Amino acid sequence: MKDTIKKYGGLTFKQAEAAEKCLNSTVQKIDMENIPDNIKRIMDYTGENTFVKDIQTKFTKYGTMSYKQIEVAHKQIQKEEDKARTVEVRIPTPGETILLRRSIGQQLKEQYGLEFNPMIIDITKVLGVSPKAIKFAGKMTVKRGSICMCCGRTLTDEFSMLTKLGKTCAGHMKIEYITDVTQAERLRNDYLKRVEEIGVMDFWVPKKQIKMWSDDMTQRMLETMV
Repeated sequence: MKDTIKKYGGLTFKQAEAAEKCLNSTVQKIDMENIPDNIKRIMDYTGENTFVKDIQTKFTKYGTMSYKQIEVAHKQIQKEEDKARTVEVRIPTPGETILLRRSIGQQLKEQYGLEFNPMIIDITKVLGVSPKAIKFAGKMTVKRGSICMCCGRTLTDEFSMLTKLGKTCAGHMKIEYITDVTQAERLRNDYLKRVEEIGVMDFWVPKKQIKMWSDDMTQRMLETMV
């Protein structure tokens, strides 16, 4: 601004207004004892997350935070707190079966290079527990029920109700489907072999996305761990 005045003998209205704001601006003195709890949580943060630390600096200087800044900062802090509270375990859970939401099945499909979404899993172990999620090790179910062992949908035709596997899912699993009831045992063996080929899968599942447990005893135990 000084150079502009020397060169042109003055400032435009906007230049003068900007200069005045700069001269009048001061670092706000903040009463840290009386700030709202949602902001206090951010200002009390002592970790190394760069976003949260940047927000702390800006609040100290300008005395304000936007709703979006508060929301994102809280998510980052919560993520760190959940990670710190994660408990690594090796709990065998023979007999436990869970029905997953499609989004988790899609993740397993991509993670293990499958052509379908595995939805019903026989859990072999619980590997970790956080406040919001559980890490499992398990295989596709070998249990026969009233729904497809692969996708969890209701079985409707004669052959699928007999084999407990839908024709479409059999194709995705690269299993030749039956054309006669006498082939049911062959399909069962092919299915069991394919489950072993796919093997054990490790994955995190948000607690709220577990739709069904075969027994709620393990669920209650895990909920008390974090």
